[in-house]
Amino acid sequence: MEWMNGAFNRIDKNILYLLQQGVPEWSELVTYPENAIIKYNGVLYTAIVENDNAKPSTNTTKWKKTQADIPNASITQNGIVKLSSSTNSESETEAATPLAVKKSNDNAVRANNNANNALNRIGEIADKFQSSGFESRVYSHDKRFYLIVRDDGFVGMYNTVRDALPWGFNEDGVLGEGYVPAHRVLNLEQYIRNFTLPPGIPLPWPQVHPPAGWFECNGAPIDRNRFPKLASAYTSGYLPDLRGEFIRGWDNGRRADPDRVILSWQIDAIRNIWGSIYGTNNPAHGFIGDVVSTGGTFRVNGVGRKNALPNDGRVTWGCEEIIFDPSIASPISHDNHPRNIAFMYIVKAE
Repeated sequence: MEWMNGAFNRIDKNILYLLQQGVPEWSELVTYPENAIIKYNGVLYTAIVENDNAKPSTNTTKWKKTQADIPNASITQNGIVKLSSSTNSESETEAATPLAVKKSNDNAVRANNNANNALNRIGEIADKFQSSGFESRVYSHDKRFYLIVRDDGFVGMYNTVRDALPWGFNEDGVLGEGYVPAHRVLNLEQYIRNFTLPPGIPLPWPQVHPPAGWFECNGAPIDRNRFPKLASAYTSGYLPDLRGEFIRGWDNGRRADPDRVILSWQIDAIRNIWGSIYGTNNPAHGFIGDVVSTGGTFRVNGVGRKNALPNDGRVTWGCEEIIFDPSIASPISHDNHPRNIAFMYIVKAE
């Protein structure tokens, strides 16, 4: 009974397998006739010839797949194809879905609209932009104004209502037309404050006290530790004393003001004055008359005295004094100076 139960159990399992799978599994212990159908690793095979112990997956002369593999579709063969909704794919084995077709159509509509808009803008640009052989113009929307760009580098703005050019710059950035108020120039105050003038250059200042960071040129000693740049300009250790002085260019070998050392001080002086004497030689009153010169008039006054010249016996009459009086021809003062305006000379501290 046990043997019978075992045999029926085996038969029942095989029958159940066949009912569920439909095709028996390949076995190396079975001899298969031609056209026999088996299943190996989930794939159905059909025997080409009678065989045994021949694996279906490797013996292609004895077994063939019951259903041939379906290849992937391409532009040269039929087969299985994959669907895709992409609108930018370059695949040759995928098919477009209705969504992809819709996307492409929407893109085409948008592109057409953009093209029409671009044509409209081109028309607007042509209306707002004009270019001749020498000058290009960009107009405002109402065409009251237009910007000018010329081939010589000039850039400006023209007012068609006033028929005038309010402003324009040349190729070097110089404002040739119009003006810009100082308060409209960006960072002008900062630029002036940080003006990079080297320490030591005297500048005229119109007030009685120098600004912060500057010294009066009054001959004061220089603090070398605090102001090394200023001290390097004036190696003597002292500021020049320019109070009441004129600055003269250093001769430096020209011989117009010879034998001068730079920063040396020079006293006032005039050239010798030569002229001619006109007047009367009176025995009773001496010589009375003028010495005429280019710089003024010499007045000659005094009691005459007789001087005998032993060589020829002639008698001449002298005088007590000769006075040079330039006030007849020009103003006089305590020193020699031209017309001038008094400023305070100052130097930058550092």
